[in-house]
Order: sequence, then structure tokens, then C-alpha cells
Amino acid sequence: MSGLKAAGKYTKKPVVAELWGGPTDQNAFWFKSGNDAVLNPLFKKGTLSKGPQQFVPLWLATNAQPIFEQMLLKTNNKIDGAIAANDNIAGAVVASLKAKHLKPIALSGQDATVQGVQNIISGWQTNTVYKYVPNEANAAAKAAVALLKHKKIPGVNGFRKNGAKKEPTVALPVVSITKANYTRLFKDKFLKKSDVCVGDFAQFCK
Repeated sequence: MSGLKAAGKYTKKPVVAELWGGPTDQNAFWFKSGNDAVLNPLFKKGTLSKGPQQFVPLWLATNAQPIFEQMLLKTNNKIDGAIAANDNIAGAVVASLKAKHLKPIALSGQDATVQGVQNIISGWQTNTVYKYVPNEANAAAKAAVALLKHKKIPGVNGFRKNGAKKEPTVALPVVSITKANYTRLFKDKFLKKSDVCVGDFAQFCK
């Protein structure tokens, strides 16, 4: 939403496309359900216009690029924003826009990859979702110990559907990485500045 607001399009019923992960991966459906919870009320109210939506087989950029190119064709290039399931897919969106000589759109990704951050600092991607690994490792370790001791798992704060079952879940907070705070990834030693700030991208680094 921040990208649409920054571009001055949020109040103009912008068209938002969605590219989810692989249709055989449960994670892709969790990602979709999270999107739906936020976006469907906005589509219903008319705040946003529902654009094309599709799963991307195997989460691959090589599959995502032709899918997004078809989305552009279907909408006559009138897509104002896109939600990509990860930075790999977001990179395919960027490649499609560049190939058609179109301007950047509001674009979100996930995983805080080198490519994703490079697209962010160069103005082609709005943000990426960053999950702080030490927090995940700590929560997983505590859960594993609790299971071994047949005790209640600490920190359970929800449930996720897993087939016909609902599994207890420890949902941890995530961070939206943008051009304003991407250096946190270097401080956390999640990425190396020397990997991100290379070649044409060096000019965009702080």
C-alpha cells in the first residue's frame, strides 16, 4: 500500500495483480490467504481494483515472467501494483516491465534476497518481507525441546490449516524492508553489503 500511496495512486482505485507461489506448495496457499485477508475487503470497498491473479509453478522466475507478461497484455499494461510471493518472482515482474519499457510499479516481495534489495535501492521494488532468522531459530528450538519433553509449546499464538488439520502456530513478527531501512540487513549480517552494492547498484547504496 505504501508504494501506491507514494505514487499518488492509492486514491485512484489502482489495479493490483497478485503472483502467488507454486500451486503444490502449502506455503503458497498461506501466502494467498494472508493476501486475501488484507486485500479482499479493499477490493470489495472499491479502494483497490482486483487485477489478474495466478500461482507461479515452482516459484520460478522463468515461470513468473511469461505469466506477468500475459497479465500486462490482458490489462493493456494498466497494472499499478503487484504482490509477488517472493523476491524471485518480483524480479520477474521487474524484468517484464523493463522489457516493455514501462515505469516501475508498486511491488512487494519476500525473503530479503540480494536481488530483491538491489531492485529496492534502484527503485524497481517497493519492499521485501524480512524474517529475522535468529528469532525463527530460537522459536523452533524451544518448540522442539517442548515436544521432546511432551510439554506445551511456548509462544503459540494461532493455528494454520494443514490439509484437513489445524496445526498450532508460533507466528513471529516480520519486518518490511524498504529503501529507508535496507541497511539493517547488513547490521544483522543477513546480507553482505559487498554482495548488494556491486556494479550498477553501487551508486544507490548508502
